[in-house]
Amino acid sequence: MLNLGKINFMTTQQIFINNLKAYRKQAGYTQAQLAVLIDKSFNYINGIECGVSFPPPDVIDKIAETLKIKPMQLFNENCCVQNIAGTDKDLFIENLSQKIFVKLEPSIKADIESGIKSALSL
Repeated sequence: MLNLGKINFMTTQQIFINNLKAYRKQAGYTQAQLAVLIDKSFNYINGIECGVSFPPPDVIDKIAETLKIKPMQLFNENCCVQNIAGTDKDLFIENLSQKIFVKLEPSIKADIESGIKSALSL
């Protein structure tokens, strides 16, 4: 994890590893089972999950296909609990709050306008 002042950033590899483990377990596969399904060795999958190696794009595609997910899901830092827990919580809350506000703002404005119109017509 990189620490730049107050903000902690997970590396792409850490995000990938956490997501791979989460999706693999969600699918009910052990490392050995996933290895067989993608025609690799147990040591290969174990090396990826331990951060010793990183798979090339064709293997990432094969892993995603086997886990029935899109390849990009393996790189989404908000896909699994380990990634969310590894981020700066204040920054995560701020970003989430902003996203929620942007989605709710039009509805809030409409409700306020409707309430004002209703109050003025009394």
